[in-house]
Amino acid sequence: MKTSIEASPSEWEVLRVVWSLEKATSRAISEILLEKEEWANATTKTLLGRLVKKGYLKTEKDGNRFIYSATVDEITGITCRLDDVVESLCAQSMGDAITHIINENPLTQNDIDMILKAITRKKATDKIQCTCLSNCGCGLETCICHHES
Repeated sequence: MKTSIEASPSEWEVLRVVWSLEKATSRAISEILLEKEEWANATTKTLLGRLVKKGYLKTEKDGNRFIYSATVDEITGITCRLDDVVESLCAQSMGDAITHIINENPLTQNDIDMILKAITRKKATDKIQCTCLSNCGCGLETCICHHES
């Protein structure tokens, strides 16, 4: 069963801050998001409450304040989010999407080495079926849904 994280773009911003800090008070999170996103304290508290309700954050009482921490680690969160994006793309467009990500984002030499290693281990398939329609009948060679692979 695939795990999915149902979070709005604003909730993702809050999760990113919590992942970076590991544990934080609402005040610390609000200060960062005020500077980064210009969000009011009330906005951040609303988003924190939603994420707790959804089960992505947990709270720990420390005196009269709450300490927030994530219930899902960052890599799992990123993987779930990417899986959701990948599922929304036609399988025939995957190479273009991956190439775009590589070309448009900064990468360290470590990142490039990791990508090259993954590519050398990846076994190529001869043909990729269009996944736009459950009954795509246009065929691999004459697919009108997308370009040929």
